[in-house]
Formats: sequence, C-alpha cells, structure tokens
Amino acid sequence: MKKIFIYFLPLIAMAILLGCGGNKADKNSFVIKGKLTNTKKDSIYLEELTSKQMIGVDSAVVSEEGEFYFKVKPKEIGFYILKLRKNNFITLLIDNGETVEIVADAKQLLKTYTVSGSKGSELIKELDDHLQLNYIKVDSLSKIYNDSKGKPDILKIKASVDSTYKKIFFDEKNFQKKFIDKNTNSLACIIAIYRQFGREPIFNFNVKEDCAYIEKLDNALTTTYPDNQQAKDLHERVAKLKRTEAERQIAESKLEIGAEAPDFTLETPDGKSVSVSSFKGKILLIDFWASWCAPCRAENPKMVKLYKKYKDKDFTILGVSFDREKDPWVNAIKADKLSWTQVSDLKYWDSPLTKQYNIQAIPYSVLIDKEGKIIAKGLTGESLKAKIAEIMK
Repeated sequence: MKKIFIYFLPLIAMAILLGCGGNKADKNSFVIKGKLTNTKKDSIYLEELTSKQMIGVDSAVVSEEGEFYFKVKPKEIGFYILKLRKNNFITLLIDNGETVEIVADAKQLLKTYTVSGSKGSELIKELDDHLQLNYIKVDSLSKIYNDSKGKPDILKIKASVDSTYKKIFFDEKNFQKKFIDKNTNSLACIIAIYRQFGREPIFNFNVKEDCAYIEKLDNALTTTYPDNQQAKDLHERVAKLKRTEAERQIAESKLEIGAEAPDFTLETPDGKSVSVSSFKGKILLIDFWASWCAPCRAENPKMVKLYKKYKDKDFTILGVSFDREKDPWVNAIKADKLSWTQVSDLKYWDSPLTKQYNIQAIPYSVLIDKEGKIIAKGLTGESLKAKIAEIMK
C-alpha cells in the first residue's frame, strides 16, 4: 500500500499543496484533503467500501499541522471509509472530479467532522448528524434506566423507557424515509437502507412496507447508475427478495386450512426414518423448534403438559429441530423432557422445510387432523392450548 509522508514537506510547500488548484481533482480522479486537530502525526487510512468487503486504497501520515492529502483514480463513484482507527472513521461517497475537504477532531471523527466539495458525502453527513442526535437521546434513556435499578417502580420506568425508545427509533426511520424520498437518485440512500439503529436494522428487507422503499430506490438507481457495482448489487438483492417472496406465496397457497399437510421424512437421533404421513389416524402437532432458540425452550414445558394431557386420546407431537449439531439437540431433548418423536436434518435454516412450510421464525406449529389435513398453524401458548382443547372435545 502506498504511503504519503506529508510531514516531510516544508510548511510553504504544504500551503501550495492544499491551497491552490494544482492538486485538485480532474475528470479521472478525486482528491481528499483535510485538517485535523488533536493529532500527533497519526496514520490515516482510506478504504473502499464495497457491498462485499473493505479494500485498502491508500494511507498517509498526518502532518504536524494536522493536514493530510489523498489523490485517487477510481473506476466509478463509490463509498470510502476514512479512518484513524477501527472505531474512529467516517463514510464518504465520492465521484471523479470532486475535491473533498474534511475538517475534524482526530479523537472523534464522526461527531466533529465537516465535509465540502462532494454532494454524496454531504448527504451521508446529513444522515450521520441525525443519527447521532437520536443516539444522544438513547444515551439519556439508558442513564434513566440504569439510575432506576433497585427502585420499587423500576418496571414502570422500564415500560416508559421502552416506549420512548420506540418513538426515537421511528423518528429515525421516518427521517430515513423522507431522506430517500428527497434523494432517490443518490447512492447515499444505500447507506440509509442498510443503516442500523443500535442492533436493529432501520429497514427490514422482509417487511412489505420497507421493501416498497427499497424497491423504489432500486428502480431509481438502476436507471441513474446502470453500470455502477453498488447499484447492481442492490438490484441483485432486490431481485432475490422478489424471487423468495414469490416462492413464499406459492408455499403459503399449499398450506391453507383444509389443505393436505406437505409430507416429509427425517431421522430421529438414533437414525430411524419418520414421515408425517405415518401419523395418519392421530391428531398431529408438528412443533418446529431448536435447542438454541430461547423462546422455543420457554415454550417446551407447555408442550410437555399438552402431550401428557392428550397423548392417550389419539394426539401426538412431532418435534422438528432446526439445529445444526446433534449433541446440543439431543441434550435439549433430555433437559426439557421431550418424550415424543423428534427428528431433524441438522441443516439449520438451510433445511428445505423452511420453504416447504413457509417458516419465518420459530417456535412454529402446524396442527394436522387424522386425515393429514391442516387444522391450524402458527399457534403458540394459550392460543394453541385452546385450539387443541376445542379439537379434542
């Protein structure tokens, strides 16, 4: 990787370098030049951010005056990470011909930087600023909650904090939507749709309303940047989502109440093959679960009670695990005292059953009558208990 040791340049040469037009971008390159405070000849790095990986582009050592400079000849407009350390960086969107100027505090780039000379980077700064304001609000909520631990009204305070957090989250999401509506033809919107708020994605690619914004952006960027790799990667993901949704709808059409339950054959822990069709003549509850799924494990004691209550009345359960390793699966069966038939292909979410039974999350249940037809699906807890009680009457 090439290094530019700017601090060897005399001060007057630096003034010429950063102050006149001789080192500005041309039609085949872009320039980044900056001024940092609170730096002691730090190394600064420029990396390209693709949809699949980070690619090192260049590095430099910041001068004693806090100045640095990069000149790059990219293939196309793209995203770049300018960083001092792993958690101290900013994101830029730069095109050929742009001379980008950065001013920031080296100790906290994201919270202090200003950017000019690049429309795409200025748009990302707009996203960054709004996100940081909402994070400040969340930090205040965290302090309120932590200060309330041990107090008698902690549950009430927690409920209030949770409610306020949701409002902050949706404020951020609404801002992102308006941002996309206003800047639909900008690649900066890709940053918006992939952003997370804490650990939660702001736009969920599996939610219909969110997909409408994502598809709107995809259509605009495919038209504006037909040959850009970032736009192509987004288009490919949207196309895949559409294919998956079409497959899901086909699968769902085969799972209507009254339809014959799709048959499958899997093995028990001891290697015995078991099919859904082998349970005809009994009311069958297919319970999709996994040892690593906390909600599933919490549901298991209720399943044990249901099984004990109705196992002698032509009712049984078939447990289908989405585990990927045998030992955790077998240990969970023993620990939770699951005495009914258990099967798995140990393929985790790659199991064909996720598509065959259109399973988006677990625990998930499908209730089948004695003829092998679907009676109910997706029930848990009290709703499942009530439905089985109704059938067993």
